[in-house]
Amino acid sequence: MTPAVLLWDFGDTLVDERWMRRPPAECPTWEAAWLDVMTDHADDWNVGRVGSAEIFAALAERSGMSADAVRSHARSCCERLVFNETAWRVASERRLPQALVTVTPDLFADFVVPAHGLEAVFDVIVMSFEELTDDKPALCDIALDRPGFTSPRSDALLIDNRRDLVEAWRDVGGTGYWFQNDHQLRADLPSLLLPGAS
Repeated sequence: MTPAVLLWDFGDTLVDERWMRRPPAECPTWEAAWLDVMTDHADDWNVGRVGSAEIFAALAERSGMSADAVRSHARSCCERLVFNETAWRVASERRLPQALVTVTPDLFADFVVPAHGLEAVFDVIVMSFEELTDDKPALCDIALDRPGFTSPRSDALLIDNRRDLVEAWRDVGGTGYWFQNDHQLRADLPSLLLPGAS
């Protein structure tokens, strides 16, 4: 049956998730500093317990850059995403009502959403830091409720690169597709029964 609503994950589904690892010219050790700070703070950042200011300060301390330089570099990284061609094309074509449902910090709302016009692509954007939870099924339910989608969970197709999150959505009655790579999605489009799939 054709889904009534698409629920898109973002990192490593629509885009290459490694965009914040690019080092600036003045800091070749940036990636190590980023990974260290994420190890310590990513879980709290993703659910709004800390904000970008605290993360930028921690990155400045680890990298030797100023907090302003860190912020500027973060913005630059967020403006230069590498999109997965098929996934982004399908999302951009808006074949069905759709939401972006992502576990992400405030950096995403501040820099990624405006830089790439995501509000024009998705009917609703649900971000974990705003909802204070990283529970994907709960975020999917919010994505269905907020714009007044009336479809049951079984009519809502979650497209996500994390198999455990796809299975968690299925466990509560949703429909899910495990995104493994863009080539596989291209091959699987007809079986997903999306309008215009080929």
